[in-house]
Amino acid sequence: MTSPPRDATPLSRQRLMLIGVSDEDLQPISHLADAESLELVQVGGYEEATDPLCCDPDRIVAEAVGAARAAAAPFDGIIQLDDYPSSILVPIIAEQLGLKATSVLSVFRCEHKYWSRVLQREAAPEAVPRYELVSLAGRESRPRIPYPFWLKPVKSYMSYLGFRIGNEAEFIRAVERCRTELPPFVAAFNRMLRPDAAPPGLAHIDGHYLIAEELMVGRQCCLEGYVQGGEVTVLGIVDSLRLPNRVSFTRFRYPSRIPAVVQRQMVDIARRVVAAIGLDHTLFNLEMFWDPRRPAPMIVEINSRLSAQFADLFQKVDGTGTYEVLLDLALGRKPRWTRRQGRHRVAASFVLRTRQDRLVTRIPSEQEIARAAELVPDLVFKSRALPGRRLSEWPQDTFTYRYGLIHVGGRDEAELKARFALARSLLPFAFADAQESEEETPSPSLRRIAATGD
Repeated sequence: MTSPPRDATPLSRQRLMLIGVSDEDLQPISHLADAESLELVQVGGYEEATDPLCCDPDRIVAEAVGAARAAAAPFDGIIQLDDYPSSILVPIIAEQLGLKATSVLSVFRCEHKYWSRVLQREAAPEAVPRYELVSLAGRESRPRIPYPFWLKPVKSYMSYLGFRIGNEAEFIRAVERCRTELPPFVAAFNRMLRPDAAPPGLAHIDGHYLIAEELMVGRQCCLEGYVQGGEVTVLGIVDSLRLPNRVSFTRFRYPSRIPAVVQRQMVDIARRVVAAIGLDHTLFNLEMFWDPRRPAPMIVEINSRLSAQFADLFQKVDGTGTYEVLLDLALGRKPRWTRRQGRHRVAASFVLRTRQDRLVTRIPSEQEIARAAELVPDLVFKSRALPGRRLSEWPQDTFTYRYGLIHVGGRDEAELKARFALARSLLPFAFADAQESEEETPSPSLRRIAATGD
């Protein structure tokens, strides 16, 4: 079910520039109710716009701006669906072309996790954990935060180079690994970084730093919303369920089961933080923990974009997906949103994972995918693997290897699990036997071999 068509049919098609949008994500956009009124124009290559290791931001921006100025007809909007670096590239391009997007400064106030923490603490001090900056230069100095604590780069995603630190030896090992792997990952970030986005006195803190934070526990969730004209709208809250390692997500469930009074607290915190950061004309995703022992929910991080992985969950339950909101914001339209008008009462995104890096020998065939779709209502399946490739060639977190996503809807939790079990049995993967032990498994790389879309 999609949102109702617009009241008026435009006289001409509106042109939308796409930066780093995969074919997989382009498909649901092209099936939206008013997609026929749009001309979707992909500018530049997908990999360069979405892989930090091969991104040349100056070249990409110059190519996009040049293509727009040389075009016979102007662009009416610009979008992206991935994470860094495209999440930063799009507002930079939009700024130069005068297109609707949140400001470049607001994006860095989200993506630079240390700057973001400082602003969050000013706006909602009760919702921010204890944190401390860690430099990679010179001899590492252990943070004053008691063990165990969480250590991550000031710029990362998907928990890459994120570690639960339990003692000094683990801290030293983590810092050494970051010294090796972080510089190429943040090279594009540092080239695009706008020092004027920094809180006072922090402009010198670039991507070559880490941030240590006290551990947060409890029930984790994500608030998905948008801001337009300074008005913040929370569309829904998605529960995030993790594996026992407390890092890797096993599934995402919508709508949230967190008590309504706590959800209202979260919405209030979101509004204050979004205003402090200065987001506007954009979707946002705010991750939080709720621990009943604390007086308030705690912020994990805020992102200046939608979570593409959740778009289908909203569609299943609410009857409108966040892709529609994304297009409306890019084109300067007031988003239309239906609530609880979808075909299902609940929906979930189940994540297929393995603890070891494996060589993929088989993924589900088109016939198997089609058969599963016949037997499981509204099934969405996304492979995150290719035969002949290792799982470590995809973006991964620090502890596990993801190889697929299965989205299902249903009446309740029991039906969700039953439909997932059926879908998984109908969608077989195969892997070569692992030759190395858990300790010898190579750490995940950031090289992309295909579109991730989430």
